[in-house]
Amino acid sequence: MILLPLLVLVAGLSVTWALWHHEQEVVRKELLSQFDAALRDTASRIELRMSTYEQMLRGVQSLYAATGEMGRDNFHDYVASLNLDANYSGIQAIGVGKWVPATNKDDHVTKMRQMGFPSYAVQPGGQRENYVPVIQREPNLGRNLAVLGFDMWSDPTRRSAMEQARDSGSVAISGKVRLATDIGGDARPGFIMYLPFYALGQSHSSIALRRAHLAGWIYASFHMNDVMASLYGEQPHGLAFDIYDGVEPSADALLYHYAGEAGKPVAGALSAKEYLVLAGHNWTLSMTALDDFGGRSRHNAELPIVITGAGLSLLLALLAWQMLTGRSRAMQLAASMTSELRESEAKFRAIADCMVNLEVWWGLDGKPRWINPSVKEYTGYTVAECMTMTDFAGTLIHPEDLPRITAEFQEALRGARGDDLELRCVRKDGSQFWLSISWAPISDVHGAFTGFRTSGRDITERKQAEAELRIAAVAFDSREGMMITDVNSVILRVNSAFTESTGYTAEEVVGRTPRMLRSGRHDAAFYRQMWQAIHHNGGWQGEIWDRRKNGEVYPKWLTISAVMGEDGVVTHYIGTHHDITERKISEEKIRELAFFDTLTHLPNRTLLLDRLTQAITLSARNETCGALLFIDLDHFKTLNDTQGHDKGDMLLRLAAQRLASGVREVDTVARVGGDEFVVVLGSLSANLQDAAQQTESVGEKILVALSGVYHLGEIEYRCTASIGATLFRGHQADIDELLKQADMAMYKAKETGRNAMRFFDPAMQTVVVERAILEAGLRKAIEGSQFLLHYQPQVVENDRITGVEALVRWQHPQRGIVLPADFIPMAEETGLILPLGNWVLETACAQLAQWAIRPELAHLTIAVNISAQQFRKPDFVEKVLAVIHRTGANPNRLKLELTESLLVDNVQDIIQKMAELKIKGIFFSLDDFGTGYSSLSYLKRLPLDQLKIDHTFVRDILYDSNDAAIAGTILALAKSLGLEVIAEGVETAAQRDFLASVGCHAYQGYYFCQPLPIEGFEKFMMTA
Repeated sequence: MILLPLLVLVAGLSVTWALWHHEQEVVRKELLSQFDAALRDTASRIELRMSTYEQMLRGVQSLYAATGEMGRDNFHDYVASLNLDANYSGIQAIGVGKWVPATNKDDHVTKMRQMGFPSYAVQPGGQRENYVPVIQREPNLGRNLAVLGFDMWSDPTRRSAMEQARDSGSVAISGKVRLATDIGGDARPGFIMYLPFYALGQSHSSIALRRAHLAGWIYASFHMNDVMASLYGEQPHGLAFDIYDGVEPSADALLYHYAGEAGKPVAGALSAKEYLVLAGHNWTLSMTALDDFGGRSRHNAELPIVITGAGLSLLLALLAWQMLTGRSRAMQLAASMTSELRESEAKFRAIADCMVNLEVWWGLDGKPRWINPSVKEYTGYTVAECMTMTDFAGTLIHPEDLPRITAEFQEALRGARGDDLELRCVRKDGSQFWLSISWAPISDVHGAFTGFRTSGRDITERKQAEAELRIAAVAFDSREGMMITDVNSVILRVNSAFTESTGYTAEEVVGRTPRMLRSGRHDAAFYRQMWQAIHHNGGWQGEIWDRRKNGEVYPKWLTISAVMGEDGVVTHYIGTHHDITERKISEEKIRELAFFDTLTHLPNRTLLLDRLTQAITLSARNETCGALLFIDLDHFKTLNDTQGHDKGDMLLRLAAQRLASGVREVDTVARVGGDEFVVVLGSLSANLQDAAQQTESVGEKILVALSGVYHLGEIEYRCTASIGATLFRGHQADIDELLKQADMAMYKAKETGRNAMRFFDPAMQTVVVERAILEAGLRKAIEGSQFLLHYQPQVVENDRITGVEALVRWQHPQRGIVLPADFIPMAEETGLILPLGNWVLETACAQLAQWAIRPELAHLTIAVNISAQQFRKPDFVEKVLAVIHRTGANPNRLKLELTESLLVDNVQDIIQKMAELKIKGIFFSLDDFGTGYSSLSYLKRLPLDQLKIDHTFVRDILYDSNDAAIAGTILALAKSLGLEVIAEGVETAAQRDFLASVGCHAYQGYYFCQPLPIEGFEKFMMTA
């Protein structure tokens, strides 16, 4: 009887103990789950907060990159706009540390004192190799004022973090430090976050370049207590935790300590450590559960189980009932525990899902175990798609980066940590983006290694910005002057080319406006239109005159572009300055050569024809008369022969000045050659008789002006002129006819005694009859083979003969040898130049073929003058090639000399013909260069080989600085175009030596040999 109650009692107590022990296990597991969740939550909060601080510092760094400087006002305004207390709780201050080598320390202190800090000094004192003093700290109040000048480089802990940030180019966190603002015994543990900035426009793609171009650090200082207080509105209940600097907990490394509100640790209570890797720095988070942490559990059934168990030992029925209810409660406890675990996991996932970084947990098999939803934003793949991939890493990582990343992941699978690994990834749509990842090992509650987790952030924009900055830096350092201003046109930056062009240093122009460069040549309307174009079109370009620092006014091509922000508002202007002074000088020189007489600077024949055409057109439109005056200085040849060409040139210049001052500005005075001038009078009376009286009045005025005394150096000279005049109305007569009429009238004035003016009379047409006789004789000469060729040598240095020029002579039956000047103009006017030119070409080529079989003459070239009419014939190329084929001449020994009159029109046809002949080896020379129509745009297009300096420039090259300058200009032009140069008309050794001194080494003239018939030339070659 007693045994049964004892057995029942023992059985009841046994069951009671079993239930009580089970309840304790359920409570312990629930608390363990809650404890792990609290630990992960604290770690995530710290990591997210540190990431927020890092982004804030990168924003300050971007301010420097955008403005090109770390200005105090810009920095102050930017930090104020961050609203640190509301948006970035826990930050004590944000500041700037400047990199100051020891050699620059004194200059740095002086500049800081000049900026309004008279007591500024680098602290602590003493000599060191380098310094990093704090030059600005915000908020700039209270204790922060005392920090200016504090040398952070003097503290080893701070220096270690700054070196890490400098070499990596990324954020770095210092170890535990005492902040410079902590005075006395109230110091609290702190740390500092550093981000370097480098000299703008300089590369920092390697550690060596980063160290070389370092400018300083942006930093933020923190009290660890304030940072942790900002993470929690209320401290976690029932938990105590510490944060240590590094991975080894110690009193010296303690950054933060929280002992809970009132509880005490329980023996054997829950505790764990979490290692945090923040910006390459390690922290250890140690957490311990307090005695009141157990109050968070919903399970508290130990006492009822004991009471119930005791009751069961008294009543078997009650025991049975207790067993049934115990089982039911056990199921409820299990369900409650599962619910709590799911709730804890849901909270963790909610926190992870809110993170903007791409988070992945990897298992020991190298496959992902969990991926946060940010993967969709980063890659375009959903979490479900990623989890079903057979090779998640191989799908996302760029093939070129995969081997490098695989090696790093292998280290991670062995428990290693890593940070700031940059790689390219491929999105679902095939596009690429850059990712920066860090990783850390994962351990279970027992400390066993279960995998690793990676956290990545998109750095594509940073990479693009770095590339754009590199490109911009290269472009900014180009050879073109460049200027950057703000929206108010205040100069922010200029490059070295701008300094070289203007003479201003960067320090002299930064902070001022481009108005300092104005030359005064442009009025307000010009600048108003320029800015209207910039505001309407976003830019402007054009020619403008500015002033250098030395006062020189110069032309340049200015391009201004507006730079807009993402909101479409203009933020800056970029100006590119191209100095076009040399181009302007070259254009003016070429224009002078092309359209103006080099001696008198009056219009030449080319410009005269253009002005005369305009006068005729105006006469036709207004139904008024005009006049053409042909003026020839009397006995000019006598002056040249008796006093020399220099006196003749002086007379021509003075006569040109008197002519120009004796007519209206709308009239034209031109020199057409030698001592001949032409005056075009326009807008005369509509009545022919009145127009004649007006013309006669002008002519008499010119005669009086020209007949005055001329002071030609040491002599006084009197000169008269003969003037021929003809009237025109509209297009009744063409230009050539008008010139002929005025020319005949001028000769009539000479016949009547000179110093007179005569109008054209139809009776003068008798001259035309004489010319007809000359034409008939010329035709008979061509038919009767009355022409022969003389050859004048062309020599180079050491008087070595390299070729000849073929010069035609007329062997007239009555007059004897007639020179080309007497019949070539008639031949050109009548078209007889065509058969004559063909004969000259064929005869010269036949001579080349004969010389080719004679070794002593085979090297010679023959230059043949080609008339404009001859060259313009459509079959000119075919005729030349046929002559070469028929005679057997070597085309490489044939030189064709063209005159500038050929370049007046249809240049494209000329270029095509020259190119076809040049392919065959024929050489081209431009004859009499500088006396006719010369256009630089044509010269650079024509396939020429040689320029020939006209004898009129060579004749007085030793005495006339203008002739010498023109020769030098032609030589410089030829050199720039890659052309050879030969000078004709060389009559003295002094002329040859001068030409050689300025770079001309090919000559032709009487100094070497006069033109000779073939027998005389070959004899000359044998004795030369």
